Amino acid sequence: MQRLSDVTLSGAKVIGPEYDRSAVDIGIVHLGPGAFHRGHQADFTDRAMARSGGNWGICAVSLNSRRVAEALTPQDGLYTLAIRDKALSYRVIGAIKEVLCARDGPDIVLNRLSRPSVKFVTLTVTEKGYALTADGRLDQRNPSIQKDMATPQNPISAVGYLVEACRLRRAANIAPVTIISCDNLPENGHKLRTACLDYAEAVYPDMRDYIANNVRFPCTMVDSITPATDDNMRDIVAGAVGVRDAWPIQREAFTQWVIEDNLPDDRPDWHGVGATITHDVAGYEATKLRILNCAHSSLTYLGLLAGEETVEGAVNNPVLRGFVDDLIVKESIATISAPSGLDLNSYWEAIQGRFENPHIRHNLEQISHDGSQKIPVRILPVARQFAQDGKLARRACFVAAAWIVFNQTRRVSALKPTDGYLDQLEDKLPSPALDAAGYAKAFWQHTDIIPEDLSANELLLGEIVNAAVEIQGKGVLQAITESKF
Repeated sequence: MQRLSDVTLSGAKVIGPEYDRSAVDIGIVHLGPGAFHRGHQADFTDRAMARSGGNWGICAVSLNSRRVAEALTPQDGLYTLAIRDKALSYRVIGAIKEVLCARDGPDIVLNRLSRPSVKFVTLTVTEKGYALTADGRLDQRNPSIQKDMATPQNPISAVGYLVEACRLRRAANIAPVTIISCDNLPENGHKLRTACLDYAEAVYPDMRDYIANNVRFPCTMVDSITPATDDNMRDIVAGAVGVRDAWPIQREAFTQWVIEDNLPDDRPDWHGVGATITHDVAGYEATKLRILNCAHSSLTYLGLLAGEETVEGAVNNPVLRGFVDDLIVKESIATISAPSGLDLNSYWEAIQGRFENPHIRHNLEQISHDGSQKIPVRILPVARQFAQDGKLARRACFVAAAWIVFNQTRRVSALKPTDGYLDQLEDKLPSPALDAAGYAKAFWQHTDIIPEDLSANELLLGEIVNAAVEIQGKGVLQAITESKF
């Protein structure tokens, strides 16, 4: 079977790009072209060009891995998007014009970032890619940031590349880019802006005010369940499309992109293909973090401790389903000011239906990665809001305890979860040989992981420790069943 490419595209049995790719120039550089970007922002951009035209081709840049470039370069950047829901559909996406690995040529990446045709830089580099401290400032102890500060014209970090690109564009009198974070962290645009300003102040002091006054960093909220691709998916796509695709992307039908109304007039027609342009990104963001993401992380750590493998399996476990439903309805929703026109209970009901999708195998192991970056923004704000009102969010505390038990269990078995931040703190973490109470207490009071206002709260500490002991001693399902929440 032939491989997908510009040459073989005409033989594919599905819809391909509905515009002339050869006439499209690169207008966007994207850092971190993983599955989510290719299933989300690249799809929005592809459809925007089909609807309204424009030179919005994407140069996709992996900061470290060559895998995406090796898969997509022989395919001329083309790949298949498989929508796997009640109705299955396939479409070839053509928005990505070029794929680079920054390790192989930082000068080429900087050249693309400083091209006059490039108007936007978008990012999906995960939370740890922003190199932030617990208080949201640039972590100048981060090894990549330290390296970039020593050799700023040869960067390796996302922040280093962005600031260097701004410097090069200013020096060449090229208009500044708009930089759009598409990662799942609250106020992502504000946090990325702070990281860039902190870095610029340390490396190029004269660039700080330039970036502050000229570069836009709109906040966003993104949503769509996009599981990892495996060989079975490759075979399914090959059968449906009629050509071999080295890296197709699977995704549910639902997709959402909320962008702060802080964009230049010259922009892709993202709004025309379904993106929401609003001044209330924070409302959408809090809703997603405290309902969808809160439920996702809860099902993940509880599910893994209960022996489940997928989101579908976890949500169909009646004990876990009942617990998470109560967590969302009785605790999370109480902390949210809903965006105008959005009914939170209906939103939660729709999410449960998405979790039940039998065509999307979303592995809990994959979602468990980087818990130290996710739990503080998905679960702990619920505990904080209740504590500020003199109450105890016991279900949110139970999930935090389950995450701690999961971490201890993995460390005991030498099967560490993928968590770059905790890996950096390995020598400072409590010994996994401690009993459940001792480990949970030391972990919760570690202020590099847990915000100090929460780690110092004795009521929360007691609840976390007690829940960890129950989970460790009885197993998570029995602990839930016997607890009186």
